[in-house]
Amino acid sequence: IDSHGCNSQHSVGDKFYFDAAGNLLTELCPKRICVYALNAITPKVFAANELLHAGVDPNEMRFSRAACFDVGLECGGWGRIVIEIKVEDRN
Repeated sequence: IDSHGCNSQHSVGDKFYFDAAGNLLTELCPKRICVYALNAITPKVFAANELLHAGVDPNEMRFSRAACFDVGLECGGWGRIVIEIKVEDRN
């Protein structure tokens, strides 16, 4: 969604892939993955899994965006990214 000055060089359009069990599929992801980005998206992945297993479309999640906790360049941090979760069928 948004990226400015990310130390791990994440940029708009990068995708992190997880399976339905919440496992990160590293072979489909960028070579470098920021642990703080993963920390930010973890609650969203958990919520998507809960909705999926309850028979609810996880793409209907109201709050589907998260951001790393870095304050960004303008506030003296390294950078900042905003992530959005979307669930897609693997096929």
